[in-house]
Amino acid sequence: MEGGCVDARDEEFARLVKQAKAGDAVAFEAILGLYERRVLLTALRLLNRNIEDAKDAAQQVFLRLHRSLGRLDENRHFASWLYRVTVNVCRDMLRARAHRPALSLEDAGAGLVPAAADDPVRNEQRRLIYAALATLPERERTAVVLRDLEGFTTSEAARIMGCSEVTVRSQISNARVKIRKFVRRPPRRPL
Repeated sequence: MEGGCVDARDEEFARLVKQAKAGDAVAFEAILGLYERRVLLTALRLLNRNIEDAKDAAQQVFLRLHRSLGRLDENRHFASWLYRVTVNVCRDMLRARAHRPALSLEDAGAGLVPAAADDPVRNEQRRLIYAALATLPERERTAVVLRDLEGFTTSEAARIMGCSEVTVRSQISNARVKIRKFVRRPPRRPL
């Protein structure tokens, strides 16, 4: 909503939420359809491009949504709430995974995110950025994914992450420096 005008899509979404809260399975499926891809992509980015973990995370997010739908505050911004749940689920999964040996991106398959076959330079840049993201501490990676890849404002990212805007700006700044260093480092030579 801007300037007091109500967006018809906002009204339609509010209607879907009310119907889903009343037990309408079709309305709940419509909400899933609107957010499923975004939640999966966010989880994929936060979980170092592990597609199976991202699918598990998305499923957990939507289970939590279903369980808490009746308590959902209609005055809160739904997307911010859903992304916060996504971040928390991914954070929990990363903590649990910390005790298991991790595969490198190359071992896991670097082609999980489709790329344009006709642009090898862009494909290499994308691969390098995802590899750099995988090296970042969890909070920095989350801040960069929400702000730079998902397009949230700094205040929205702060709300989703449960921290201040200053903290988000600091994490993004630190992460960008590390990503630049990673991308600019000389390539490793095979043994």
